[in-house]
Amino acid sequence: MKKIWKKIDRFLDIYEIAAFVILLSVMTAVVFFQVIFRYIIHSSIPWSEEVSRYCMIFTVYIGVGAGLKAGTHTGVDAFVSFMPHKLRLMIMLLEKILVLFLSAVFFKLSLDLVIQLFANGQKSATLFILIAFAYAAMPLGFLGGIIRSLQNLVLFVQDIRPQNTEGE
Repeated sequence: MKKIWKKIDRFLDIYEIAAFVILLSVMTAVVFFQVIFRYIIHSSIPWSEEVSRYCMIFTVYIGVGAGLKAGTHTGVDAFVSFMPHKLRLMIMLLEKILVLFLSAVFFKLSLDLVIQLFANGQKSATLFILIAFAYAAMPLGFLGGIIRSLQNLVLFVQDIRPQNTEGE
């Protein structure tokens, strides 16, 4: 089971890093060229704002899973650190379960929205692509959140489980 988790973890790490590099590079380049075109050539690129916006949206939602892996999204350490050890562990376990539950709820709701948008066929203003592709960042990000939350929960339970000592 640990090998499967390691493979999933490695795949998600590579996917998240590659997506961040590509999306932020495209966004930076598009905005840079838009500034050059607007102030030096005196003509703007009509689709630049939309492309950079979609790159930022995907970056944010892919960051859901990355942030959960790093442990940067949830928790108030100052509050929890003053509690007794067992209560602290119970609150941390509850937090991990709650994050998993919320990620699953948001995944379901956002997936329903994307399916509805595909059915409606609404297109974006300047790129003329289905707007559902932009909204697809939400279920994609929350799917990463589900996987990372489940990973965090499994690792946490493994860490707090009493260890069997040999030789007793």
